[in-house]
Amino acid sequence: MRRRWHGDQTSPHTSQRPHRHIGRHLPRLHWSVLLRFRSLRDPPRGHHADLHREPLPDVRGPRPPRRGDDRQDPHRPRDEARPQRGAELIRDVHQDPPIDARMRRVSMLSAIAALAPLSIVGVALTARSWWEGVTMAFGYLLALGVLRAWSLDGYPRHAIFALVFTAATWTADSLRGTTFIGFVPLALVGGMLLLRTGRWRIWVGFFAIGVAAIGASGFAFRPPTWILFASYVVVPFIGTLFVFGVILTCEQAWLIARRLDRAKQIEADLAVARERVRFAGDLHDIQGHSLHVIKLKAALARKVMRIDPDRADAELGEIRRIADETITATRSLAYAHHELNLVAELENAKRLCEAAGLSVEARFDGDPGAATHPLLAQVLREATTNLLRHAHPTSVWITASPVAVEVANDGLGAMPDDAPDDEAEMSLRGLARLRARVENVDGTLEITRTPERFVVAARIPADSTERTKEMM
Repeated sequence: MRRRWHGDQTSPHTSQRPHRHIGRHLPRLHWSVLLRFRSLRDPPRGHHADLHREPLPDVRGPRPPRRGDDRQDPHRPRDEARPQRGAELIRDVHQDPPIDARMRRVSMLSAIAALAPLSIVGVALTARSWWEGVTMAFGYLLALGVLRAWSLDGYPRHAIFALVFTAATWTADSLRGTTFIGFVPLALVGGMLLLRTGRWRIWVGFFAIGVAAIGASGFAFRPPTWILFASYVVVPFIGTLFVFGVILTCEQAWLIARRLDRAKQIEADLAVARERVRFAGDLHDIQGHSLHVIKLKAALARKVMRIDPDRADAELGEIRRIADETITATRSLAYAHHELNLVAELENAKRLCEAAGLSVEARFDGDPGAATHPLLAQVLREATTNLLRHAHPTSVWITASPVAVEVANDGLGAMPDDAPDDEAEMSLRGLARLRARVENVDGTLEITRTPERFVVAARIPADSTERTKEMM
């Protein structure tokens, strides 16, 4: 008689089935059961499918391979980026992340605490000989072995053998009428395997009915009674659902713990990314400002080199001093010791504008020794750099205080009206970044542009300055 093959249309000599020995040793096993084993080997499509991937995957991820891709070319190297399937789904528990190792222990202990007392009492009360106790104990040990290798991403290597052995043990107990507790190892192993399927809610019901049907098979050799019906049909059915409920509860707790752990990893990565952005912004403020000053002073030194050599020499010395200060500030920034001073930045901005030939009015309202927020000095530095680089002012007005800073000029603003959009956006990008940082400390940064003036005004409350000092 010709054999009919389900699913993969390949011959028995070319098909690679990790569990084909089951069909050879158990020829009476129905093909639908083998199809369920085959679905267990596929990547999970149920409530754990999103956790089958590695931590922090790409948003889209690689295209899932078609079911026939591996059969088209058996010599083609496997793609490491695609989800594992087939026998690859059998995982080595020693390679799991730490959170899985901890949650495996917690889930195993929780399941044992919920099921062990009833199982031990039931075996002690129902076992009528020592070999029955040994057989049941071996089934429980197999279930415990599956429990020790519990994973959300696959099933251990001996899970199928444990399922077949516990099913055979429960069938023998039902036919001989020895004990009605023998279904517990079968329910435990079957419940863990069914959660790896896509439609586990449907298959759990069929599985519980199957366990109860095995218990009812003993009525073929002895007359049924209400006590036997309750012991071998009702109790196994309800008990299987109870065992599955315990497993599902443990897995849900495990799932939540894994998601929380990955959320912490994402939060840590975002914190590192935010720190990199902050560092890049500070580095831009320090070196961009200093390089622009060096550029202006170098042009001035070149201009006066022949008519006033002493002035040119002084400007070159100033360039050297600014370069040394920039190196020191960059080193301090790298070691998180850099902090701008508003009074010093006010004096630097005044000298820079004077070196560019502008009329400058700069004043500080308040106590120069009062604590000021470092962001105010950064706003002053960025606004000064922008007006020299992108505007064409003749006069600049700078007003500073311990809680505010305002920079105004009578040029064309940040950019002319006919300037390209990308260039205009580039000119205000630094201020936009500073605005977000100022707003994070409950401050405000306003940019006002009129035909006569361009004004940048920032204000940070004194209590935010005090909190910043305390954190430092």
